[in-house]
Amino acid sequence: MKRSYVIALSAVSCALAVIAVVVQGYLPTMRIAVNVIAALCIALPLTKDSFAGALLAYVCASLIGFFTVNLQALPFIMLFGAYALVAWLLDFRFYRLRKLNKWFKIAVITVVKIGFFFLMFWACLQLMQTFVADWILNEYDWSVPVLYALGFAIFCLYDPLYRWVFRCMCTLVGRHVRGGGGKSAPPRSGPTAPISDKAPEEDIFGEEYGGNGGEGGHGGEDNGDKNGGEAPSGKEREDSGKTAAGADE
Repeated sequence: MKRSYVIALSAVSCALAVIAVVVQGYLPTMRIAVNVIAALCIALPLTKDSFAGALLAYVCASLIGFFTVNLQALPFIMLFGAYALVAWLLDFRFYRLRKLNKWFKIAVITVVKIGFFFLMFWACLQLMQTFVADWILNEYDWSVPVLYALGFAIFCLYDPLYRWVFRCMCTLVGRHVRGGGGKSAPPRSGPTAPISDKAPEEDIFGEEYGGNGGEGGHGGEDNGDKNGGEAPSGKEREDSGKTAAGADE
C-alpha cells in the first residue's frame, strides 16, 4: 500500500477505536463487547498487511482513550487492542515460516497466546484493583480463581471467533480498498495475483488468508485444477490461445 493509504486507513481505524473505547468507559454493561469492537477497528490496517498502520492506530487510540476515560481504557490497552496485534503476528506471520515444523508452530502460538492472555489479564486486574478498589470482586462477589476461569473460557471462544471475523473483514476491505493501485495497477504477486504459481497463503487453521485484498489465493483455483493442481505459466496460456485460434480457422 502507498504510505498515504496506510495513514488514511490508520486514521479511520484510530477514530473508530477511540469512539468505542470512550463509549465503553461510560457504559454500565456490555464493556467487553465494545472493547472487542475497538480491537476489530484496530485490525483494519492489518487487513491490508500493514502492521505499522495498525500499531500507529493502537498507540494513538490508547493514548486518547487513556486521557479521556483514564483507567477504564486499560482493558483495551493491555488486553483487547494489544492482543489484536499479537494474534496477527502469530497467526499470519509466524505461522507462515516454512523452515519450522507445523505442529511446533501451532504449539508455540498456543502457548504464547495463553501466556499473553493470563499475563495481561493479571496485570490489568491488579491495576484496576489497586486504583479502583476491588470493584469487580465486590460488585459480583467472585473469587479470583473463578474470575480467571471465566476469563479463560471467554478467551477460548474469543480467539477463533475473532479470527473468523477478521477474515470476513479482509474480504470486505479488499473489495472496496485497492491500496492506491487503482484499476491501472499491474497485478501484485502473492495473495492478490489472479493467477499464481505459488500455493495460496494459509492461516493457522489451514484456510486461505485474505490479506492484501481479501480474496487470497482464489484467483488461480480453476486454472490450477486443470493443470494437475498448478497454475499454468504464461507460455502455456499463450500456446493454448494459439491452438484455440487455429481451431477457429
